[in-house]
Amino acid sequence: MTERERRQRFDELYALYDRRILAYCIYVLSDRDLANDVYQEVFVKAYQSVHTLRDQGKEANWLFRIARNECLNALKARQRSERRSVAVEDAERFLVSEDGAIRRNEAEHLHRALEQLPPDYREALLLAEFEGFSLKEIAEITGASLSNVKVRIHRAKKKLHQILEPILNDYE
Repeated sequence: MTERERRQRFDELYALYDRRILAYCIYVLSDRDLANDVYQEVFVKAYQSVHTLRDQGKEANWLFRIARNECLNALKARQRSERRSVAVEDAERFLVSEDGAIRRNEAEHLHRALEQLPPDYREALLLAEFEGFSLKEIAEITGASLSNVKVRIHRAKKKLHQILEPILNDYE
């Protein structure tokens, strides 16, 4: 692969996945500044090893695995005992109404509920529901078994339902 081909392939990947990788890093790290640093490192590593990417259909898996590993490394380096909250604006992008208005109240409730999930459950749910990965792809990204991914997503949804049920009942 020539340097020009490498740069072109990287530019294509970056254009397709930059926002998704940043959103993922923000959710995993719960710290916008740290997420931005990790996000940049993800794409530096991706550029350095883009020539090793052979399977055309697995670019997203490959990038999200790099992002996951970088996020885990950042968490270990910081040795944080508590996760900080993600800015509400990041959750809001998933809660835009048909007329384009952001339903801030719902975004805040969802944000708080997601923060209460165990990290493994939250990660699997975010990859499935917000990023649209298949169960198999999530297993590849996280290194968990397919059955474990199914369990994590099921338990995450169940826990979210328990957390949000009182709020949802208020809207009825």
